[in-house]
Amino acid sequence: EKLFGNSNPLGQYILIENSPFQVIGVLAAKGASSGEQDADERVMIPYTTASVRLFGNHDPEYVVIAAADARQVKDTEKVIDQLLFKLHNGVHDYELTNNAAMIQAEARTQNTLSLMLGAIAAISLLVGGIGVMNIMLMTVRERTREIGIRMATGARQRDILRQFLTEAVMLTVVGGVTGIVLALLIGGALTLSKVAVAFSLEAALGAFACAVVTGVIFGFMPARKAARLDPVAALTSV
Repeated sequence: EKLFGNSNPLGQYILIENSPFQVIGVLAAKGASSGEQDADERVMIPYTTASVRLFGNHDPEYVVIAAADARQVKDTEKVIDQLLFKLHNGVHDYELTNNAAMIQAEARTQNTLSLMLGAIAAISLLVGGIGVMNIMLMTVRERTREIGIRMATGARQRDILRQFLTEAVMLTVVGGVTGIVLALLIGGALTLSKVAVAFSLEAALGAFACAVVTGVIFGFMPARKAARLDPVAALTSV
């Protein structure tokens, strides 16, 4: 409005540092934000045009070069370095950035994080499995008379083993399913909060499988102890 009044500014020219620029668009009015310059007084021009016409920089600030083969990246970087060193009269006043090296470093970081998360998950499974084993050992101790009665009425050792092993697996499966449901709820809440979350069926199935395996491994010893009880001693226990 200060420059053109009520006339249409599109197609007209303005001078910036004595360089003419054609107006090709007008942004909507925003006003000034707290502590900032008035956004309505800003002019946007192409970066390369400003670099040449306003700052007098005719040399490119950076060049992107892609190798034909990923295996040739290091050799290509070496050749470019030698060429630039020669063109700059033996002065190393430039910088080369190898994206392949950056990608490899990022991959190593991700692998390290994956190993750390895997170690934490393994420790959590171990602690949880020990907890399940202790619970099942206490259950066997409290249900000694029940085990003796079952054996006296014809239950075989493998029946007792199967019963307590099933209970241990059910205990871990309930915990695993609860964890999956909580993860889905938290993921849904994050999604509603505009946070990107990736849901993986493979991860859920893997968690369920880990729960089953944990129940089998850590529930086997209490189940075997229950199956090997002496029926007479079990019936006379208090």
